[in-house]
Amino acid sequence: MAPPSVRKLGSGLLLEYSGTTLALDTGMEGFVSLLSHSHADHISGISNADHVIATQATFDTWTARGGRGAESRTVLEYEDSFSQLGVTITALNAGHVIGSSMFLLEFDEGLTVLYTGDFNNVDSIVHTAARPVQADVLITEATYGTPSWIFPNREATHDKIVEAAHQALEKKRIVIFQAYSLGKAQEAIALLQNAGLEIISGNSSIDRVSRVYNQHGNRLRAAPLRTERTRNIMTDGGVIVSSSPSHTIRGLMQYLRMKSRSHLEDRLERYSLSGWTIGRFREPGFPLSAHSDFNGLVRFAQEVNPRIAHCFTENGLTLSNHLSEIGIDAVPLE
Repeated sequence: MAPPSVRKLGSGLLLEYSGTTLALDTGMEGFVSLLSHSHADHISGISNADHVIATQATFDTWTARGGRGAESRTVLEYEDSFSQLGVTITALNAGHVIGSSMFLLEFDEGLTVLYTGDFNNVDSIVHTAARPVQADVLITEATYGTPSWIFPNREATHDKIVEAAHQALEKKRIVIFQAYSLGKAQEAIALLQNAGLEIISGNSSIDRVSRVYNQHGNRLRAAPLRTERTRNIMTDGGVIVSSSPSHTIRGLMQYLRMKSRSHLEDRLERYSLSGWTIGRFREPGFPLSAHSDFNGLVRFAQEVNPRIAHCFTENGLTLSNHLSEIGIDAVPLE
């Protein structure tokens, strides 16, 4: 059985097999696009698509983050399938952000393809882990696809984040946890509120996405930045989750009518919540990631057990080399 053609198309991929063409996290006029989730690097070019397939939560977060959505769409919830053009498409949980999907493609000729999008194979507080399914072809992300990125136990990371928040409040300081507005911020809010802390959301983008999370069954509570809860932050300290600390600081200064940025900066402690806090980047913070680490990527590929794996994102070459060394035929998508 011949393999499919998989190649880069803008920030996404184009898959062609037996007369069927599908765009993956991008768009091309005249063709169907599969949208795994609505982070910016996955919706670039999607407006060119004739038709978009995604979960309702992905469409909702896309709109909440300022996207215009898709006029022609099919909503697939997890385990739902859609058949057309010689292929059955099934959405599977990717564990990355709310509504994030992997797509299992089952072609009429018998070939099966699993496209992961971005995925996380570890449970978080607000997302459940992606589970592998066997497929002939695996198209996998490789964001943390080098041995430099092996994350510690997630619960241990959670404990350190909560500890940092409590320590800052004991000193009546302001702690800002920087996290992506879609996914990471909501996990941070859930973690901190479960620890009994009051949370301030540092950006309206986080507020809009958190409302989508709540519409889909979560119970996130974070006060917007410009509320009475913020009034006492300079005397009592506070915990802020922000996707852009610089914008949050400007917003604080405006709301509190402060003229001196240095006075505010002296009260701040800032931490990044990201996998990039380890490895060669070493940002100050905690390695809370919405992606699988290197070991998770390798283990996932082994359980899919493909005849060939295509590895995309910047570490695709390293991951594909490693998979080849352990017996999985793999190629990078550069």
